[in-house]
Amino acid sequence: MTTVVYDPEVTIALPQLTHSDPEVRRIALIGIADYADEYPELFVASSRDTDAGVRLEAARALEGSADAAAVNALVDLLSDPDAAVRQAAAISLSEIQEASAGPVLLQCLDDASSSARAAILAGLRKLRLPQALAPALASLDDARPEVRREAVGVLGYLKDAQALPRLGQLVAGDTDEGVRLAAVGALAFATDDTVLPPLLAGLSDVDWQVRQEAAVTLGKLLLPGAADGLIAALADVKWEVRLKAANALGRLKDPRAVPHLAAALAHPIPNLRKEVVSALGLIGGKDARPALESALADPDVDVRKTAARALETLSAAG
Repeated sequence: MTTVVYDPEVTIALPQLTHSDPEVRRIALIGIADYADEYPELFVASSRDTDAGVRLEAARALEGSADAAAVNALVDLLSDPDAAVRQAAAISLSEIQEASAGPVLLQCLDDASSSARAAILAGLRKLRLPQALAPALASLDDARPEVRREAVGVLGYLKDAQALPRLGQLVAGDTDEGVRLAAVGALAFATDDTVLPPLLAGLSDVDWQVRQEAAVTLGKLLLPGAADGLIAALADVKWEVRLKAANALGRLKDPRAVPHLAAALAHPIPNLRKEVVSALGLIGGKDARPALESALADPDVDVRKTAARALETLSAAG
């Protein structure tokens, strides 16, 4: 058996890690937290301490660790009786970025309780492991919305087209607004218009943040069939949704949007008017010019500047 030779600071702290006073153990652990990557076994041992404060510091110190024993210890702490410890363990798992931790996390996912699955999926997200596709898809059927949200995160990072139909179903039908929000954003990796129906459904979601994200995603994908839905979104009750719809319409450069964008210049929110002016400038054409010229008299200086630049660009283009 190999004898571990510890750094001097760690060697000094070793007796304190088993001290009868939990506060001494906790402070000692904090003092050597920077050595968690070199000596994860010390923090794994402390993760089983009888004191919640010690377990909390162990969970924090193991943040992002890909060591197999450390990953297993963090997963075990997801069931800790102390809420702060459970939260710290979940955060530490979510910061894992080394693919070597993937097999351990996948094994833990197979055996985990539903309450722990969300945190394990969060740990898998950044690793982009193809092997995570099937369990993430299966997790979309979990009764807990937090598990479904994290599963969507894994699928969004993987960018595998096999996940698109299921993600679309979530946008149109999941009961949790957070799941729908995550799913509508994840659809941004699509490469064709098969995702258009669920994204248009997202523009009509009861939750305004889902509607906003649907407009953002449509602005990224630039699907020509989205124009009518985005034009309708210019009348949304939330100005934030209107702003993202205007941005997407400008990127689409559909001239049919010009009169609707021009009408939005009467909105009281300057940020929205500025985005509308930018969109009109991107679309261009003779029909956009009158609206841009009227924006030169806008009470907001940024709107006026944006309109002036847009008109200069139109004039330069002839």
